[in-house]
Amino acid sequence: MSEFSVIGKSATRPDAYDKVTGGRGYPVNVTMPGMLHGKLLRSPYAHARIRSIDASEAAKLPGVKAILLPQDVPQRKFCPVFFVPTLAKSMVQDMVLMSDTIRFVGQPVAAIAATSVDIAEAALQLIDVEYEELPAVFDPERAMEPGAPQLHASAPKNIAKNPSFSAGDLEAGFKAADRIFEGVYQTQRVHTCYMEPRVCVVDSDTQGNLTVHSSMQHMFGLREKLAFILDMPESKVKVIKPLYIGGGFGGKLDVGYIEPLAALLSLKTGKPVRFEQTRAEDFITTTRNPIKVYMKTGIKKDGTFTARSAKSILDTGAHATHGAEVIVVHGLLGFFGGYRCPNLHWEGFAVYTNNMIGGGYRGYGGPQACFAVESHLDEIADAMGLDPIQLRLKNCHHEGDPHPLLGSFVNLDTYRLDECMNKGAERFGWSARKPAGSDKSVKKRGIGFACQPLWVSGCVGLPDIYEHSGAVVKLNRDGTADLATACIDLGSGQNVTLSQIVAEELGLRGADAVRMTYADTDTVPFDAPTHASRATYSAGLAVKAAATQAKLRLLQVGATMLEANAEDLEVHNGRVSVRGSPQSGVSIEEVVTRAESPFVQVTAQGPQPTTIQEKGTIIGSSSMAPPSNPSPCAAEFVEVEVDTETGQVKVLRVFYAHDIGRVINPNAAEGQVEGGFQQGMGMALMENLLFDPDTGACVSSDFLDYKIPTAVEMPPKIESMFIESIEPTGPFGAKSLSEVCVVVPPAAIANAVYNAIGVRIRDLPITPEKILAGLGKL
Repeated sequence: MSEFSVIGKSATRPDAYDKVTGGRGYPVNVTMPGMLHGKLLRSPYAHARIRSIDASEAAKLPGVKAILLPQDVPQRKFCPVFFVPTLAKSMVQDMVLMSDTIRFVGQPVAAIAATSVDIAEAALQLIDVEYEELPAVFDPERAMEPGAPQLHASAPKNIAKNPSFSAGDLEAGFKAADRIFEGVYQTQRVHTCYMEPRVCVVDSDTQGNLTVHSSMQHMFGLREKLAFILDMPESKVKVIKPLYIGGGFGGKLDVGYIEPLAALLSLKTGKPVRFEQTRAEDFITTTRNPIKVYMKTGIKKDGTFTARSAKSILDTGAHATHGAEVIVVHGLLGFFGGYRCPNLHWEGFAVYTNNMIGGGYRGYGGPQACFAVESHLDEIADAMGLDPIQLRLKNCHHEGDPHPLLGSFVNLDTYRLDECMNKGAERFGWSARKPAGSDKSVKKRGIGFACQPLWVSGCVGLPDIYEHSGAVVKLNRDGTADLATACIDLGSGQNVTLSQIVAEELGLRGADAVRMTYADTDTVPFDAPTHASRATYSAGLAVKAAATQAKLRLLQVGATMLEANAEDLEVHNGRVSVRGSPQSGVSIEEVVTRAESPFVQVTAQGPQPTTIQEKGTIIGSSSMAPPSNPSPCAAEFVEVEVDTETGQVKVLRVFYAHDIGRVINPNAAEGQVEGGFQQGMGMALMENLLFDPDTGACVSSDFLDYKIPTAVEMPPKIESMFIESIEPTGPFGAKSLSEVCVVVPPAAIANAVYNAIGVRIRDLPITPEKILAGLGKL
């Protein structure tokens, strides 16, 4: 029998019916009386200077209430990323709200608020802008060359950030190697493809206070960035937490143009202003940064690494935004910390180009690194006649080792990568794998494998990144609990997971006895964003701590009623009782009712006093940083079928083994795996945000031209194995899962394709054209 009554069991999402019948809680459905509609005029040029702009004709159009031009908005330089302080030295403050200098196609040059969307769009056509077109550069390596157009005066050679990490003696390590391997790997620009577009409604009052509704992943980050851009106190900005949003995947981890422009238009008109981006606008708002990786590895005959080096070049687009941090995460977690090696060097370049700006995306540099590293290791194993799994087992970290990046702070106390690989290989049938290209059929089958050795459960120990959480838990007289937290549900069930943790700690009958209640930046403690695989571990610890505090009060009041010591009581299945004597207890409803009842109560025997000490709402709160940053890890096995006549790749089956600590909600965990694979499969085989090579304009700006996997392309079988290593610092032993699910599939699929056809494709996506070219058929 399980020691737990709520966690470890699949729980139904209470908002599921609401979502499939219209989703009233989505920010896209927020409306207000008298609301105006905003639209942006965007530049058609990738690099230009505005010579003049005339909006006089637009202002005359009936229904137009306000227009903003670059000279009308604050010119404070900012970094839009939510999870760092506004002036964090690790980031680059290079954006302004609107500017006379254009650096990418789609950059806003004017904003309009009108009584309808149609009027606002018509007014945009009446704004006359004269541009001076400037030379543009779209390739990051070309951008670093002498004579390339310079995007920012503060960044010589267009290098926004140039981090590097070293250990040991690289030259000596390569000299000690029996063999040296090199390879170059390229990933593409892919979109997060959330279904709910970026949307906001901003209202102002006569005192200049703002109330903000937005589809975003961090309400405190939005408040901070919005207040900074507008140069106003944070206390004058209130951000309302949405009940849920229609996906984020990291793509809503920064303030967009629309929130501050909506705020300025609202302040100007005295009306609420709504912006909703079109799908085309969303496609040029956020993307996973493309990265080119140059790999070099020295290795002994027995498979031991002697030296590893890499250079990564990231296209950060017109502004640094997330790129300044993505390149660091990519290098640290994706390359530097993944495998044991005494001699290491990595250098990264986040490079400005006239492409669209990059953003956050699930995995945050990890998929790009995993594709390069795991492809490279498979090439080494093939060339040396080594089993790919044994090569990794020989060089991976093990449970009990110091954390390779946070060694003075964290050990790998729960770390089962070897178990993930060994058990996964056995369950998948790895031993039946055939030599690369040996299948003689027209439709060739292949098996591939890749792993992610190191990841995070939040951001403790990482410089300049917010990592603390808070929560408030209140018990009600009907035996339920209210939970208030700033943690945003992105659609992957964070609300349910946190409710399960609260229900388990309070001894409630189930997760459905916990209600996620209203929250805004005025009413709940700060919480870092829902990102970096942190919700279950970091936010989960905070809600558990708040529930623990409420439980202590519950037991104190129960002790008065049962004439016992609070230390001798327990709460289980909705009842408070003396430990070992559940039949003699009282219900939580009775305890809460007693705590909230009058001090003197009229009974059959007349007025009777209770005690002052037992009175008051039973409530708990927390605000805390997590004590650690335990690493999850994962190994994925994939079988594909490649049609050598058409180049089409079909994924037949997938097996994923994860060490994530204790599983809180099995269904939700499986959903994370399946959704992560779908995104990773899209990156591996089809997704590619394309731009005109001459103008920089996006040419795949909707789901007709931008292909993502549907149910038709998904494999018929995806199996998950969760290895519960029971993390001692986590809530009931849990650590993270989310991002590793999307990090590994591109590499695993690429390795499976190679095993099928014997041709290595080193740049994503692996399209039919590339396969046929590799086979010599194009």
